[in-house]
Amino acid sequence: MLKQITSLLAPACLFLCPQARAQTVVYSLTYAETRASFHARFANVSPFPGRRTDDENLSMIRGTRKTEIYSLSLATGKSTLLFSDEGPHFEIRNTGALASGGKAYYLGAWRERRTTPSPMVATEEGMYEISLDASNHFRKIAEAQPNQPPAILNPQCTKAAFQTYNDKYIVSIYSVPEWKLLHTWDLNALFKAHCPACTPVTYGWLADGKRLYFDITEVGDDEDATSPANKPGTYLVSEEGVDLGGVSPQTGDVPFDGYVHANFVEPHFLGQLPGGANLFQDYAVKKGGLVSNPRPYLVIANSDPKAQKEFPMKFTVARAVPSPSGKYLAFIEDRHTPDYRTELHLWVKDLSSGEEKEVFAAPPPNPPNAPEPNVTLSLLGWLSD
Repeated sequence: MLKQITSLLAPACLFLCPQARAQTVVYSLTYAETRASFHARFANVSPFPGRRTDDENLSMIRGTRKTEIYSLSLATGKSTLLFSDEGPHFEIRNTGALASGGKAYYLGAWRERRTTPSPMVATEEGMYEISLDASNHFRKIAEAQPNQPPAILNPQCTKAAFQTYNDKYIVSIYSVPEWKLLHTWDLNALFKAHCPACTPVTYGWLADGKRLYFDITEVGDDEDATSPANKPGTYLVSEEGVDLGGVSPQTGDVPFDGYVHANFVEPHFLGQLPGGANLFQDYAVKKGGLVSNPRPYLVIANSDPKAQKEFPMKFTVARAVPSPSGKYLAFIEDRHTPDYRTELHLWVKDLSSGEEKEVFAAPPPNPPNAPEPNVTLSLLGWLSD
């Protein structure tokens, strides 16, 4: 099924233009067992742990069957396997951070059976650096913190940010590749200043690699949540934790005939292009139509209003990743099927022409009795142009 879908989405050149050459987007596929696929995979394995091999016991306690990382060339539409954690010992989570030099950083675990001081399965969790050259090389570079989320790297790949929660939101900044702690600060100060009833939704780095943005939204519908003191939106913070104020949305012209700007919907900040232009996802509604069906569009806001661009979007996106050159934008669509399942589709948009192409699709989730594992598609980013 997966092979059939990808073959349909791989034309000779995804954007028939010279700029598509050397543009390479990176994604991962994580295979999670259904109940039936697990039993089918281990059908010939003894139900008694003492009668299994060490590798069989280790394979059966994995959280997923495997995660594979691929690159996809925009010039050819060809996907190339860069890394796989398939096997009994090493397992990575399905989201990671793409770094320079053909590396990526993932939270992972190495498992092995040891006999001393007593028979046991030892698990070594941590932050791992993996090589994206099909060698399957990896090394542990730092210990994992409790409930640690994936790393968010700045565009220069020199710093990593982690947002954790333990009674309060804490942000930690590390140097890369040394993984030395540089700063730790309390994000709740930002909420107290701008939106006491808010919680963070997304965050990331700006193009300069020194400032971060946090998209925060109100939670609940009680009196506190609807207080005028709450001003949800996107706010900037220095890497040292200094509040730098909010990001002002720039709507621009609506790129749909017969539509007007949806003033009742908060624009969604998607980040910055390498040159510093802000990316917003905004919304429009049909004149005289239902306000419950807004259409999304992309705004590329420059310091020069004459250089601002607006492009229609086929659907809303939660996260978008620009290429290092700023020529392309990659994002994932959550497409709902008639039987109420969700397919994940990878798209790339040309930020000069507005043209967008679907470049990969994963099948929807299987029912528990399906003999094949479920596949989750994740977007990592881009290799250098």
